[in-house]
Formats: sequence, C-alpha cells, structure tokens
Amino acid sequence: ILHGEDKPGAKLSVGIFLITVLAVVLYATAISSNIKWIDPVVVPRDAAIMSFLLTAATLITWLCKVEPGKILDTSVFKSGMTACVCVFGVAWLGNTFVAGHEASIKEVAGDWVKQTPAMLAVAFFFASMLLYSQAATAKAIVPVIITALGISAANPHDSYMLVACFAAVSALFVLPTYPTLLGAVQMDDTGTTRIGKFIFNHSFFIPGVLAIAIAVALGFVLAPMLI
Repeated sequence: ILHGEDKPGAKLSVGIFLITVLAVVLYATAISSNIKWIDPVVVPRDAAIMSFLLTAATLITWLCKVEPGKILDTSVFKSGMTACVCVFGVAWLGNTFVAGHEASIKEVAGDWVKQTPAMLAVAFFFASMLLYSQAATAKAIVPVIITALGISAANPHDSYMLVACFAAVSALFVLPTYPTLLGAVQMDDTGTTRIGKFIFNHSFFIPGVLAIAIAVALGFVLAPMLI
C-alpha cells in the first residue's frame, strides 16, 4: 500500500472549505422564517451560497498556492462544467417543455389517478423525470391528485396513497442530464459508471427504478396500516 504525503496547503484548503460550509448553514439558519436573526434579508440564500463558495475558492487558490492553470485539468472541474452545460441546456429545455404543457400534464395525471389510483406512482415518476425536482413534482401533481380523489379532512380515506407513492418523485436519474449523475460519471476513474449509447441504459437506471418500485410497493403495504 502506498502512502502519499499531503500536498502543501491540502489541510488548509479542507479547513477553509469546512468553515465555508458551516458559514452557509449558519447564514441559511439566520435568515430562515423561523429564526429571523437577520431581518430584513438583504442577500438571499442562493446568492449567499454562491458568494461564500466563490470567496472560499479565491482564498484556497491564494493561500494554498494553487496553480489556476491546473484547475482546468481536474476531474471535479470537468464534471462540474459538464453539469453546468446540461443544467443550462438540456435541463432548461425539459423545464420549458413541461412549463408549456403543464396544464395538459396535470389533466392526464388526474385522469390516470381517477381511473386507477395506483397510477399516481407512474404520474410522479414521469413528472419528476421531466421536472428534475421532487419539490416541483409534488407541488405540480399533489393538488391535482387531492382534487381528483376527493381527499379532504372529512374524507381522508385515500390519503395514504400520497404517502405510498411519494418515493416515485425521485426519478430524477432517468434522463442522464441531472448534474449529480453527470458528476458521478465524470469523477469515476474506473469507467464502470457510464452512460450507454441508448441514453437510458446508464449505470443508475436499473438500481434507481428497482429502488423506487420496492419503496412504492412497501408504501402500499405499510401506509394503510399507519395512516
């Protein structure tokens, strides 16, 4: 086993990164609606995260004597830029398509669930595949489903289905354009994590679909007993 020595500045760079992460968490907590240590909020959370991390990157480059020219050759930078291209390109294209047909998608999802309530999982699956967000999927589909099934405080009988099927909103991996997926492919030096020539035959598809299918099946078994 080879034991390599840490490069000069390696520990300092890790320290700067960890302090920055802590600062991000503290700032997000301070501006939250429950805490309100900072009110009014001048810098929103997303802008603050970018500012903190860019500052950390500058400090690491400066204090740890990093050669900027070598950054371009690192696997992390390459995977990050690949993910950025996909976010600004393919992902936005998908979001634009969904936004333009949102009413139709909701209508189809509602009809599916009215006819076969278990199809809610399928609706969640395909919607999250296009929206790239669990929250956006739930926000778009759940109100339609509640109306379609007539769920209310007085009639909560089918509400367990929302819980049972909720795992299906995690189908972000189906299209190989999600930044985390692309980052994993780029960072894998072994070459075993890859995207096939048929687009869908990538390393995440079968494990992800199986995990969702098993989770939904268990949800239909457990949710009626617990809710």
